[in-house]
Amino acid sequence: MDEQKYNPYNCVLELTNRCNLRCPHCASDSGCGRDYELTRQELQKVIADLVELGCRSIAVLGGEMLLRHDWFEICLDVVAAGPDLRIITNGILVDEEIRRKFLRLAPRTVCVSLDGASRETYKRQRGIDGFDRCLTLLHRLLEDGHRQVNAITTFSSFNIQEFDEFAKLFIDTGIVWQVQMVHKAGHRFDDSLLLTQKQYEFFVDKMTYYLNEYNGRLKLLPMDDFGYYAITPRLRFTHQVWAGCSAGTRTIGIRSNGDVLGCLSLGDDFIEANLREVPLKEIWGSDRYFRRFRHKETFLEGHCARCVFAQKCKAGCTAQAISNNGTLGDNLFCIRRLEEKRIISELFD
Repeated sequence: MDEQKYNPYNCVLELTNRCNLRCPHCASDSGCGRDYELTRQELQKVIADLVELGCRSIAVLGGEMLLRHDWFEICLDVVAAGPDLRIITNGILVDEEIRRKFLRLAPRTVCVSLDGASRETYKRQRGIDGFDRCLTLLHRLLEDGHRQVNAITTFSSFNIQEFDEFAKLFIDTGIVWQVQMVHKAGHRFDDSLLLTQKQYEFFVDKMTYYLNEYNGRLKLLPMDDFGYYAITPRLRFTHQVWAGCSAGTRTIGIRSNGDVLGCLSLGDDFIEANLREVPLKEIWGSDRYFRRFRHKETFLEGHCARCVFAQKCKAGCTAQAISNNGTLGDNLFCIRRLEEKRIISELFD
């Protein structure tokens, strides 16, 4: 393998799968801890190996990462090793003492999940009345002086109609609104959560509007499930140099029990190996692993296989393609695909 071709620049590191919530869209089925979660000493070795492999950013999360007793010490280990630290929390457990610890860590980003633009929708999505607490926390983190504070919203069929209400929460605030779409994941997942094609079109139109009309006032951050190679100049700046799904090529996911995946948004079928059985350097450096991602062009089919950008895009986000079409190689949720459909419809209308 060409060692320069693949580097795990970004690692998503699950500290524990324990969680104080039971969200239906959770990709990790978080709730109870996994059996035999990695010790701090084992994680120190993992962090050192990641740095040697070229890792530049480590995002720590759960479950709810704050439920792990030594979360702060592990975060200190990340900071000492050199990569940017990114903290992801549901926010419910964050009090003044934890906020002070966040400040001591000086993370690159602090992210708080907010899946409802109202108390009612938040409770429906997350099972508790935590809307006011999380929204207040986002503003306090910003006041604390963190370099970047993100509100992470996962859009599903249950909250997509609140897009405008979400946007109003963050316009002119300085909070980065990180937006992604729900995808099939976990045993609690209900297919009714999935966006329909019409809802996806609504999502694209709303994203296009706010990215352009509120540029400078709304810090709207689309994730890798939004794209790709749009025709309209209004979206040319999003994923015009998209080089395919980064799982297993530029991104690595590590579960708290040592399971290694290309991306933690993917399920058990995508576990490559376990760190207690195979060293991280061997997992990343061997052609035996991540073949579905590093040779994804061989899985292309349907519309994605015929696309002029097929060999570059490689069907976009793998988790989203599997979720909306049941395949690695044909992604229904693609802006260019939507635009082409609309152009053809207008020609023959």
